[in-house]
Amino acid sequence: MRPPVRLGGTLAAAVCALALTAAPATAGQHRQKLDLRIATYNVCGHGCLPTKEICEATIGRDCATKLPPWADGRAAAVVDDVARARAGVVVTQEIGNNATPTQPIVDVESYRKPLTDAMRARGYEEAPADYAGTRHPVYGYPLKSGAGRYTYYDARRFSHKDERGRDLPHNLLWLPDSTEIYGKTMTWNTLRDRRTGMRFVVVDMHLEYRKNGATDPNGWTKNWDQVRYADATRTVQYLTRDNAYTRKLPIIFAGDMNSASQEDGASSYDAFADLGYSDAHDTAKRLVNDEYMSFNGGEIPLPKGDDKIDHIFVKAGTPVKRWTLVPQTTAQSGAAWDLLRSDHNLVHADVRIEEPAR
Repeated sequence: MRPPVRLGGTLAAAVCALALTAAPATAGQHRQKLDLRIATYNVCGHGCLPTKEICEATIGRDCATKLPPWADGRAAAVVDDVARARAGVVVTQEIGNNATPTQPIVDVESYRKPLTDAMRARGYEEAPADYAGTRHPVYGYPLKSGAGRYTYYDARRFSHKDERGRDLPHNLLWLPDSTEIYGKTMTWNTLRDRRTGMRFVVVDMHLEYRKNGATDPNGWTKNWDQVRYADATRTVQYLTRDNAYTRKLPIIFAGDMNSASQEDGASSYDAFADLGYSDAHDTAKRLVNDEYMSFNGGEIPLPKGDDKIDHIFVKAGTPVKRWTLVPQTTAQSGAAWDLLRSDHNLVHADVRIEEPAR
């Protein structure tokens, strides 16, 4: 299995995070600990559009969920969810896509800017994601689809710069065997706790969405759960083993894994488990609103069940105080247009990360 390819040389970056408390090292103690609330939120920026006509013009197909225009208040409502949850780090997915030959009017910036402006107004900063100018490391074509994953952090607690104001390392992680016809990437960012100086890495993931047996734009029909397993494996191996910088730091992987499967060799869940990472949901001392599914599909009332496709993975043994799903509404009836901001619910976890042993 080929490892992922890092793009753009040594880039610098930031990741979003809020420490609830930071435990500085005491005398004789050399490993710092940090209590962190990290969230993942697929906000359906370009995928939940107002009408069938706009959906087809923007993304080339009808949207399953029709929600209000993104820039006319829906982006700000998404930020309200994040702020109310007191999330220190939030990884987001579906903040637009770059244009493709068949979808020339798509513009990731028209989705990113309203969200980033609203986040900054609430005290958050955007971690850089260098999509512009990115080209496939083997075939050379530009990254067109697959953009739209951005990470935000509480700027009062964290910074994506070092103590001298220089950007900390960040990058795109290209999955060269991925299924997207125009390329698929993950983003990773380094964040520094302003009080203690402790650094850690957050990875924003959005795995293949197709169900098993479906055909993608390349004309491939595959077991997509096996593809998700392979892509998750490549990502974890690269960052925890092959990258000399990131493997020295605590790493949190979060995002929309697009499957609730836990099958051996055919799930992202199993890929993380095989490589020493645990689902924060499984190890949390307390579960809040666990009765809801993380993907709500635009349904009212929000669907309930065990299936969760939005995950936060931490190194096995990492203490997890609480795992929380934030339902967008408890209404039993009504229109999704009036009640929802996305077809996913925000999920967050309170974790205690620790510097690796020296």
